Amino acid sequence: MHVQNGALRQAHGVGMRALRSSLAIVSLLMAACPVLASKASADDIDVCYLAQASLEDRLAACTREIESGLRQGIDLAAVFLHRGTAYAASRDADHALADYDEAIRLDPKSILAFSNRGNLYLREGDIDRAIADYSEAIHIDPKATFALYNRGNAYASVRDYDRAIGDFTEAIGADPEFIVPRFARGSAYRAKGDLDNAIADYTEAIRLAPDYAIAYYTRGVTYFAKGDLDRAIADYGESIRLNPASIDSYNNRGRAYVAKGDFDHAIADYGEVIRLDPKLTLAYDNRGLAYYAKRDLDRAVADFSRAIELDPAYATAYNNRGNAYDDGGDHDRAIADYSAAIRLDAKNPETYYNRGIAYAAKADLDRAIADFNEAIRLDPQVAFAYLQRGLAKRAQGDAAGGDADIAKAKQLNPSLGQ
Repeated sequence: MHVQNGALRQAHGVGMRALRSSLAIVSLLMAACPVLASKASADDIDVCYLAQASLEDRLAACTREIESGLRQGIDLAAVFLHRGTAYAASRDADHALADYDEAIRLDPKSILAFSNRGNLYLREGDIDRAIADYSEAIHIDPKATFALYNRGNAYASVRDYDRAIGDFTEAIGADPEFIVPRFARGSAYRAKGDLDNAIADYTEAIRLAPDYAIAYYTRGVTYFAKGDLDRAIADYGESIRLNPASIDSYNNRGRAYVAKGDFDHAIADYGEVIRLDPKLTLAYDNRGLAYYAKRDLDRAVADFSRAIELDPAYATAYNNRGNAYDDGGDHDRAIADYSAAIRLDAKNPETYYNRGIAYAAKADLDRAIADFNEAIRLDPQVAFAYLQRGLAKRAQGDAAGGDADIAKAKQLNPSLGQ
């Protein structure tokens, strides 16, 4: 029995690309203020406030407006706020921070300035300052939904899910039709392991926005975590219908099909992932695992080989190709692949175990026992390593040592005694 690295894996990150983009910080852009300006500066103020204008044009227009001397107080604060937003969008954090500071100095009650500065701090990883700014915005207006939502994101980023859920709940209370905090609260519940409340929030988000593809996708992930594979597959399918380019949805639907033993549909979904991104190493490895499960070893080897070609440092693919070679009776190639995987990742007990199996198949029991020893050293709970080491010891004539290992294996995994 081999151990597959990466079987039934989710796409990188409980995050995945679509989910991360959905939970990105809400950027707050002020509507144009009803300020009277001279004819000469009218175009500049319009461009400064226009999100659709290029960043270069916005920065230049805002700067001319600031330097014109035509605006004072909160009107000038608004211009600094917009220029700060443009700087932040251009990844110039220092100038953005300076402009937000000046906007707050000129207008200490500006919810938007505190919120946007909090967004900047959050993006830069300064969570404490981000929370402080969001808290000040909430102090000014306890129903500031964006500030409540963003502070919730800040708390979630440091895994303080209870406070995050509290803020998301306040944001929902302030604006029950605001979908984003409801979705975010669902994700916080999911991170806490409260899957039923997570599903309830995703379902309500879908009710409010039936075309919200990411909500279907994430609800599918949650159903999968509950073991409800049919509902997971249905939600991934709806996500794909709404967003046919969703790599994560195809990949995770493939995982659900594998879990159901429906390898043909899984292979088709991984094929779609590869069509959408022909250089995604994970997709070849996952499809290879599905072929391996079907005992289509040649296609499995081909996919694992393609994964290795794309990423020669991908230890998992070497291990998995080694399993395919070993099951096909090519123990020498299997050992070579396991050895390559170990060179890349010497701390994975599964690979030592698998190489031990290959050595045992060649009757090289000393090397087999050495690998089982290392697997056990790295993870003393690997029952199969004790079992196989016990069988190898018995084959060498060490009945007492073999019996002790087999007894330990049965203690760790009682099903081995059946």
